[in-house]
Amino acid sequence: MGTPDEKLEFQTIGIERSPEILTVWPDDDWASLRFRIAAARASRVILEVPADHPAMGPILLRRLQHFAEGIGKAIALVTPSAEWRRIARELGIPAFPRREAALRAPWPDHEDSGEPGVVLGLTPAMQAWAEARRRPLPRWAYGLSLTIGGLGLLAVLLLAIFLVPSAEVTLHPQGQPVAVRETLIADPRLAARDLRQGAIPAYPVAVMVEGRAETQATGRQEQPAGYAEGQVVLVNQTPRPVEVPAGTIVRAASGNIAVRFVISPSVTVPAGFGATAVARVRALEPGPAGNVGSNQINLVEGPLAFALRVSNPEPLTGGRLEIIPVVTAADRDRVREALIVQLRQQGYARMLAGLDPQDCVLPQTLQVQVLLEGYDRLVGEPAETLRAEMRARVVGYKVLRSDIGAIALVALTRQAPPGYELAAEGFAFTGCEDLEAVMETDKEGHPRIRMTLQAQGKAIPRLSVAQIRQKIRGRSPGEALRQLQDFPLAQPPEIRIAPHGWPWLPLLESRIRVRIR
Repeated sequence: MGTPDEKLEFQTIGIERSPEILTVWPDDDWASLRFRIAAARASRVILEVPADHPAMGPILLRRLQHFAEGIGKAIALVTPSAEWRRIARELGIPAFPRREAALRAPWPDHEDSGEPGVVLGLTPAMQAWAEARRRPLPRWAYGLSLTIGGLGLLAVLLLAIFLVPSAEVTLHPQGQPVAVRETLIADPRLAARDLRQGAIPAYPVAVMVEGRAETQATGRQEQPAGYAEGQVVLVNQTPRPVEVPAGTIVRAASGNIAVRFVISPSVTVPAGFGATAVARVRALEPGPAGNVGSNQINLVEGPLAFALRVSNPEPLTGGRLEIIPVVTAADRDRVREALIVQLRQQGYARMLAGLDPQDCVLPQTLQVQVLLEGYDRLVGEPAETLRAEMRARVVGYKVLRSDIGAIALVALTRQAPPGYELAAEGFAFTGCEDLEAVMETDKEGHPRIRMTLQAQGKAIPRLSVAQIRQKIRGRSPGEALRQLQDFPLAQPPEIRIAPHGWPWLPLLESRIRVRIR
């Protein structure tokens, strides 16, 4: 028990009729809630807690309850969680689903007594002694508190001025176009691109293909066509009638050439020496060789040779020659070459379909390795068309678009004038299908590809972002625009300040974003 000589001062806490509501934020913990409860002006404090607060639990509620009771206050809980309301009530803490219910519902009697709050642990005599010695704060203390509060408010305002605003400045420098035509080497032995030497890796690719093709036969050849026909006179050389069956052969002999004819239909030569009969004959072989003049047929073949004599009073006609197409070696070469071209295109399409879009197949490097081929006609054989079938392996090389772009970017950068740099927009280079590529071998006999590409871009003045930020920080948009006129720009800058309506650009350079297009 203290004596009046002890320099102790106690201040009781008056109890407010209206509870004070504290919203518990997700980052509140034991330390922050203890401070907020102690700083509350009312002796009854309602803690409004969201259902998913990460730190809330029975232990924290018990500690807050003991702390509040230790300073003469009481707490209640407002939460949508039925589980937390149950836990709070088990701990003796009033719990409600809504703040309106907490404001209307009665609290325990010691909270509604209206008497001055009691500091626990003090006897009535100590409380009376403390009440007698209580005196108001001196005026300088109020001034000091106002000064401290003003300084705190000023600090908050300064922090807001420095940290709240942000700005985005877009500049369009005055650029000039640059273009370059660059030669580079794609080498299958390289593992990575060499920008200094202008060389990139080449990767082998291969697919299996098969196809068919046909071509018109262009060869021409004469061929006998049509049979010579006419009449012959058969003369009986015997006193008896002679039966001449169909198929009897007669012929015209002139030197070493004998043209044979067949009698059809059969005829009968009347009896009597010198009796005659007319028969129809047709050449055995087609062609103009069967066309014979009058009185050229003079022999009968077979057993009737001594019984009959034959002659043709009129010429025999009808045999002729016609031109027919035949397969030539040139036709075979042509259909083979057409089929190879077809398979090369087919292989190129399959490579493009099966590879990554970043892969760049070089069509100039594709080769067709024939594995099997066949033709439906031989050279010299009569035919209207020649058909061919082929199975082959198409091989070639691919490169990466990123490697080509890196070479093009380096080449354009070298072309930029002094004090300029390459802009991000407007950069373009030759596509895969337009690359000029030639297969060659190096001094050691290894294959490689020499390629030529074209690239275009825009060179812009090299601007210092730090200098730009320094010139415009803390200025109004109009003054900032005037400061930016010193730079070579193609069009006026674009300035956006957040929050909307803030009168100045940020004082902190790190809050200013500069975009150069």
